[in-house]
Amino acid sequence: MTPEFDRQRIIYEETEDLAQRIVELEKLLSLAPNHKGGERMVGDYRKKLAQLKALLEKRREQERARRSGGGAEEGVIRKEGAGQICLIGVTNSGKSTLINSVTNAKLDVGDYPFTTPLPTPAMLTLEDINIQLVEIPGLFEGSHETGIGRQALAVARNTDCIAIVIDLSQDIESQMKVILGELDTARIRLNKEKTAVRVEKVGLGGHMIYGAHNYQGDIEEVKEFLNARRITNIIVRFQKSATFQQLVDALDTSVAYVRAMVVATKGDAQGSEARFKELEENYSSRFDIVPISAEKRENLDGMSWAFYRHLDILRVYTKIPGKQRERKPIVLPEGSVVEDAAAKIHKELFIERFRSAVIFRENDKIKRRVVGLNYPLQDSDIIQLAHT
Repeated sequence: MTPEFDRQRIIYEETEDLAQRIVELEKLLSLAPNHKGGERMVGDYRKKLAQLKALLEKRREQERARRSGGGAEEGVIRKEGAGQICLIGVTNSGKSTLINSVTNAKLDVGDYPFTTPLPTPAMLTLEDINIQLVEIPGLFEGSHETGIGRQALAVARNTDCIAIVIDLSQDIESQMKVILGELDTARIRLNKEKTAVRVEKVGLGGHMIYGAHNYQGDIEEVKEFLNARRITNIIVRFQKSATFQQLVDALDTSVAYVRAMVVATKGDAQGSEARFKELEENYSSRFDIVPISAEKRENLDGMSWAFYRHLDILRVYTKIPGKQRERKPIVLPEGSVVEDAAAKIHKELFIERFRSAVIFRENDKIKRRVVGLNYPLQDSDIIQLAHT
């Protein structure tokens, strides 16, 4: 054993806090000798690490269950329009001003904390569709432990997209630390791949693990963790590159996966250019970032279309032969096919008695094409259905 290993072992054994104990044990394992004589010791430490992680996760689940015991605190904003965007930021980051500038809402704007005390909806009209914007009360460190914080985060869990509002007149890193920390504590994962890990509990078979080469770590850690949680029969599929935390999230049915983007407000403030560059350097690999100035009404249209793109939807217009297309579109999820549109119009007529569909695309080389039910749709398609 090296002197560094012995020193770290003492630190680990004297650490009482469970979360920190896990950290110290992981450090200890990284210093463990890589020879045959130490294999048993390393195996024992890995088993202990899995047990500690399972115990920590169990305590966290118990704490989450305790906190969510009061149903009255879980807020729900009924979704309206083509999709819902939640605006989340620290207090006085410009959320109310932003909403007032692109909707008919008249939300209170003040230079005092928590001007908006409750999640508040407003409607943004974008060409021929409406997008619901919901302002979430300003987050602060520990807001998930308060009643209003839990209510606000419950709304964010169920939204279609989260717009993180960053004030370019304030420190960037402190804002992102608070916002991302509170969302992560509430088990809201932003722009994470939900399908990276698939789990299925079964009646027999033990631990069936597939795609082990995609796991970023020692696969024995996975088995030991499952044993520590007394999960005996399960299928685990690592379908894409995945971490231990993604495995834990896959086992937790309360984790929410939400699309997210960043809106950088107060682009007219002094020093905003340098702070925006810092924001881009640190977070553009994870989020799309849209700069605006609500005061000068700069790039509000660009922000509105960014909202639309992050909803992953498309518009399809119906048409009766010999007439102009309908003014209001059918809104469908991105990736929809003709059958999805037909089901929304009239399932019995246009699916069960389907004869043909004609797609009109003004900006395509082929302006008119006859297609079947499985033909993929694009945004702004005009569709004409025929039945027998």
